[in-house]
Amino acid sequence: MSTYFRSWMDEPMMNPESNTLNEEYARGIVEFMQVAGNQPRVQKSGKLICPCSICQNSRNVRVEIVWHHLYSNGFTPGYKIWYLHGERNYDYGSTSEPTVSDSLGDRTEVDVCVGTD
Repeated sequence: MSTYFRSWMDEPMMNPESNTLNEEYARGIVEFMQVAGNQPRVQKSGKLICPCSICQNSRNVRVEIVWHHLYSNGFTPGYKIWYLHGERNYDYGSTSEPTVSDSLGDRTEVDVCVGTD
C-alpha cells in the first residue's frame, strides 16, 4: 500500500477478487463525507457539491445522492484537497519545508504597468 497523500483515491474502487468496494476506498468516502457534511451550509440545506467523476464538482445535490455517486462513480480524478468542501489547513505529507525566496528578482515592465512597483 502506498503512503502518499490520499493514495486510496488513485487505486481501483473495486476489489477485483470479491467484486466489492475496496475497503480503503470506502473509508475514504466516509472521511470525505465527514469533512463535507460538517460545513454549515450543508447542514442547513442537506446538499453539497458532488465530487464524483461524472458531476465533477459542478452539481449541488442532496447528501444521500453524493454517497451513491461516490460509491458508483468514484471521485473526480486529482481532487485530493477538498477545498470546495471546506477542507482547510491540510497536511499532505510533504518532505520539503516551505521556503521563502530571498529575492523577488528585478522588476519588469509588466510589474510597473500593473502597479507592483
